[in-house]
Amino acid sequence: MTTSRRPLGALALAAAASLALSACAGASQAAPAATSSEGLTTVRINQAFQSLLYLPLYVAEDQGFFEEEGIDVEISTGGGGTQSWSAVLGGSAEFSIQDPVFVPKTHESGGEGVVVAGIQDAPTVFIIGADDADVQSDLSVLEGKKVVVSPEPDTTWAFMTHLIEENDLQDVELVNVAIGNELAAVSSGQADYALAVEPQITQGEVENGLHVVYSFSADPSWYPFAFSSLTGLPSWIEANPEAAQGVVTAFQKASDAIYADPEAAIATAQAYFPDLDPEIVATAVEREIDALGYPKDVLVSQDAWDRNLEIAAMTGNVAEYPSEATSYENNVDTELAEQARAEADGE
Repeated sequence: MTTSRRPLGALALAAAASLALSACAGASQAAPAATSSEGLTTVRINQAFQSLLYLPLYVAEDQGFFEEEGIDVEISTGGGGTQSWSAVLGGSAEFSIQDPVFVPKTHESGGEGVVVAGIQDAPTVFIIGADDADVQSDLSVLEGKKVVVSPEPDTTWAFMTHLIEENDLQDVELVNVAIGNELAAVSSGQADYALAVEPQITQGEVENGLHVVYSFSADPSWYPFAFSSLTGLPSWIEANPEAAQGVVTAFQKASDAIYADPEAAIATAQAYFPDLDPEIVATAVEREIDALGYPKDVLVSQDAWDRNLEIAAMTGNVAEYPSEATSYENNVDTELAEQARAEADGE
């Protein structure tokens, strides 16, 4: 089938309603940050998931970059992008990490929000299958095939839908499964390919004998891409400028450290994911580094923003792009990232 543009899905509508209800509460959350017994400023960061995609967060904590910046970080896990961003809007976290699209969605509902740093600067989504066909150079291989994706309107569904439309692929059957269960259908022969992220990709290779046949991040038309970002409220940042700057600078230091010493970054990842085979973790992190998934510069660029929001508009996750509510200028704070780069470089 040729997939066409879809209206805003039920999940997206529920998320939008949740964000709209939370937006009013979040607008007043501008109290000064608390101070720990060690004299550090306490900052709460809510991550959507515990994920290798968020390795800069764990490196910043594990290697002491938050502490260097005077920050006592408290990390919690929301269980999804909506929950993490709602924690910020509701005042139970100062920052969240998830798809940055939740910020313009909130603007469309009349709320506030801002993207302050990139956590994933590449769409590190891969297509994996039982065969090793070269889909990267010949997308027509996917025609007539069953491809497993996440439920509409989640990321892998959106990516595959866009790939089908942009390349006029025919008779591609999308099979929706819950996030985390993508590989089972391929391993059992019920589907030909699946879209997934790390560490599932490496697990599929090592444990199921599957093959990576396409990398979204390896396609220049998909890079850079604002895949995951650090997001917060302008009101809190204005009330706590030193703490906000410290957090963003810690993330810049962490990204620099990942590329300067990959082995140390892998050790951090292994410590944060003790239930995974250490070799799988190492291979997954190396793949992320090779794909430039972790940003070398935490400033979210205009190009990276454009690519995300164009997909978001196509799938109905935002009403329109560009618009006043969704524009780069009204959603991305570049000053903190620019200063973070200067501080990390010792300028």
